[in-house]
Amino acid sequence: MDKTRTASLTKIPYDLHIHTHLSACCQEKERQRPAQILTLAEEMGVGTVGFADHIWANPLIQPSDWYRPQGKNQIARLREELLSVTTTVRALVGCEAETVGPGKIGMTKECAATLDFVLLSCSHLHMKGFVEQPKSDAPADVARHLVKLFEAGVRSGVATAIAHPFVPFGQIERFDAIVSAVSDAEFLDIFGLAAQRGVALEVTTGYLVSPGGRFSQETPLRLLALAKKAGCRFTFGTDAHDPAGQRRLPELMRLVEAVGITQDDVLYV
Repeated sequence: MDKTRTASLTKIPYDLHIHTHLSACCQEKERQRPAQILTLAEEMGVGTVGFADHIWANPLIQPSDWYRPQGKNQIARLREELLSVTTTVRALVGCEAETVGPGKIGMTKECAATLDFVLLSCSHLHMKGFVEQPKSDAPADVARHLVKLFEAGVRSGVATAIAHPFVPFGQIERFDAIVSAVSDAEFLDIFGLAAQRGVALEVTTGYLVSPGGRFSQETPLRLLALAKKAGCRFTFGTDAHDPAGQRRLPELMRLVEAVGITQDDVLYV
């Protein structure tokens, strides 16, 4: 056994979820270029950065109008930009891909094999008219639907980790009620499947409660604690779209310490 990895984490080892100017959701077109991101990471003492721009890479499923311009050429453009960057930071080329519904994933196994990692989003409910929606807005129905999407992502065979697990985009103010509608046993079952298939869960800054926040800190802590109990590994990501977001990486230690995540619980990509 590698005893060094059973020790407590003293710092967040990497940021595996940063968007560059290539993502349509990124408004910081100048400050979110790979060179600037890596310079900031170096200043922060972060040894590894994972670039996770949105891409659509499944020709068998029609993308949304938003995803259509964000094809595999995103990866080629990113790699080309990285060629001119000199840095001590380890740069990983991955992506954030979409779960539209069971069996409907915006990423193929062939494309995934060319990347360092794939973060799979399974809770982008704000993408109405594209991502499959729950049968009603009742918290229990939304919860069941998110469990179904999470399972689809885990079973897809392309995910390194599930991005911002169970964060209900478009209705974050109902995060508590939605997660409360799922029993511990149900979560242990679905997280156990993730552990069995080697799919990690992302510890995200989206789980951090700010003053006047719209959900309880206990909700994401419950998710992480149950995932740890089920044997899941974890990745870390800011989901940064600007330098301020990237600088939040050390704040994830609040979650790590509260849940007791150790080096042995971390997926090292």
